[in-house]
Amino acid sequence: MESHEPWTSLLRIYEMTPRERYASREVDRLHRRCVRQVGEMTSSERRLSLSRFVRDEMLSEEALDQDRGWYDVLSFLDWVDGGME
Repeated sequence: MESHEPWTSLLRIYEMTPRERYASREVDRLHRRCVRQVGEMTSSERRLSLSRFVRDEMLSEEALDQDRGWYDVLSFLDWVDGGME
């Protein structure tokens, strides 16, 4: 199975409050590293890895059982498309 990094970390960062996100140097370094990794992917690699992450993690049966769904995916994808800031 393909690793879902950096998407797993980016989702965790996305779900943080602004205070959590911007108060920690460790989170800031992780965020910058993940954004850099995504930027280094080809468009095909980015499309495939993000699609698989969404399918396997965000739309899994477990996620659906936790009341997650397509609206969470859309919100996360909007954040990703907006530069992950």
